[in-house]
Amino acid sequence: MTFSKKQLARAYDVLIQGVVCLDDNLRQGVLVYIESLLLEQGIQRDKYLSLEDLHSYYPYVCMGSYMPIDFFNADNLGLITACNDENFKPISLKVCTVLQGGHKPVHRWHTVGTYRCDDIISAIHVLLETLSNGAYFNPCKTCNTIRPAGYLDDEQVCGCCHDGLLGVA
Repeated sequence: MTFSKKQLARAYDVLIQGVVCLDDNLRQGVLVYIESLLLEQGIQRDKYLSLEDLHSYYPYVCMGSYMPIDFFNADNLGLITACNDENFKPISLKVCTVLQGGHKPVHRWHTVGTYRCDDIISAIHVLLETLSNGAYFNPCKTCNTIRPAGYLDDEQVCGCCHDGLLGVA
């Protein structure tokens, strides 16, 4: 699968906003893979992704694995055998959607997919698709900060900017 520069740039913007949490079994390998895609597409940016960018304490996207994933094809027969089992899918990708429910937003976690170890590249691609999908994340038209779509009003303005425009302290 190939991504457009626009999709990758949008996914990068979400990643550096600190809304993604990847567990220790995935973080470094996913970072290297995504950085390689960004470099390959020649996407200009002020900084490279860091491990800290992929470890939010208040995430809206979580990706984890029940077991370590071998990104570099080192020989580990126990993992290879487990990964070849069609029914064993240790990698999960979840996204939190936000709905405005009166005075407080309502958060709902949804599983986007579960994947076998061998399908890690497909899982990363779905992660990038999710991050670049306007149904989940959009920039505020006022401050340009990427926000979960449910935090933006009909004019695509976030609550912080909306309160500022109304003079609410």
